[in-house]
Amino acid sequence: MAARTAAPGPPHEHDHLIRRVAESETFQGAPTMRALLLYLWEHQGEPISEYAIATEALGRSPDFDPKLDSTVRVHIARLRAKLKEFHEHAGEAFPLRLSLPVGRHELLWTYQPPPKAPSSWLSGIPRKFLWAVAVSEAALIVACAALLVHNRSLRTSAAAPAAMPRLWQSFLMPGKPTTIVVPSPTYFFWPSRQVYIRDLEISEFANWPESPFLKETASRWGTPELSQIYVGAMEMTAGLRLLQYLEKDGGQEVRMTESRKFAAESFAAQNTIFLGMPRTAAYLKKMLEKTNFSIERVSPDLIRNRDPKPGEAAEFREVAYSTDRRLAPAIIVMLPPRPEHTRMLLLLGRNLTSITSMLLSLEGLKAIDELWAKTGSPDAWEMVIQAEVYRDTVLKATPVACRPIPASFWN
Repeated sequence: MAARTAAPGPPHEHDHLIRRVAESETFQGAPTMRALLLYLWEHQGEPISEYAIATEALGRSPDFDPKLDSTVRVHIARLRAKLKEFHEHAGEAFPLRLSLPVGRHELLWTYQPPPKAPSSWLSGIPRKFLWAVAVSEAALIVACAALLVHNRSLRTSAAAPAAMPRLWQSFLMPGKPTTIVVPSPTYFFWPSRQVYIRDLEISEFANWPESPFLKETASRWGTPELSQIYVGAMEMTAGLRLLQYLEKDGGQEVRMTESRKFAAESFAAQNTIFLGMPRTAAYLKKMLEKTNFSIERVSPDLIRNRDPKPGEAAEFREVAYSTDRRLAPAIIVMLPPRPEHTRMLLLLGRNLTSITSMLLSLEGLKAIDELWAKTGSPDAWEMVIQAEVYRDTVLKATPVACRPIPASFWN
């Protein structure tokens, strides 16, 4: 029977199991998470403050203030995800189950003893009876194996794949492959100096004289050359997460490419997911002139609402709570089916982690579904989301505004 700790003090009898968790592959590349796990285990059952966790487990300075710094809450959320990942890999055979309830930082555990070995209850049974049982069981195993093979063949031929969430069902046009396009940002390159510069306000190479910094640099080093040999780490990570999700859970044929290698004509041949800032792909400019929400500025981010509804904000701005924590807006655009029966999904913003975290989780998809339904469940739509982000970790993402897109969009 599973037992839960009740008295204070570390449960030393299971220390060898917690060491197995801490030394597992899941925690090998996360020393901070490993230290936090062991700290909470050692103080399990004791009242622990955020200040104590920050200064004793995370190495923060004595002037740490949990009212101004959400470090502890962020790391607790990361540890919760790590524990979930560990148990998914370890499976039901691992006897110690660890959890961190949402809103708390107390490590809870349950222990399910492994089943006893058969020898413990077979030892009192006569040997000749065991031989008879063994022969009977052998015949039964052969029969069961035959039934299992037959049953598996039936399930293989008759089973249907699990239904994808509504958003993905709407996007994935049948019989078409899917391509994920990650942006190739515009860099300005001075070969003589081996210097690359990226100006977030300049998206087209020909417009570089409009940047005071680039213009001043060119006066000293000469005219820059165009370079698009880099892809952002965040964009690549988001693209890989989407690719793995659609291949594993959706059974889709998916590939990934860069925007500089992807021609606008390719939209007709496949379903397309575009990631990142729209200015990195010139072919999106005309499309986004027709949408209601537009990215007007980056760093700090600003999304404009061209036609606000009553009581709706005309702008969605980035809000900096501290140097590490901010509220960041982004846009999801589900364009109508093209005449060639393909679709485009645009994930636009500087922080793509917030968008992918919503599109790849049941909780996030449910939140999108609710606002989508309130808008009348149009076949095509655009939506603004706002995400509370700590460094590169999304604490919370919320859809805040949605608009339908007419089927005549491609006319």
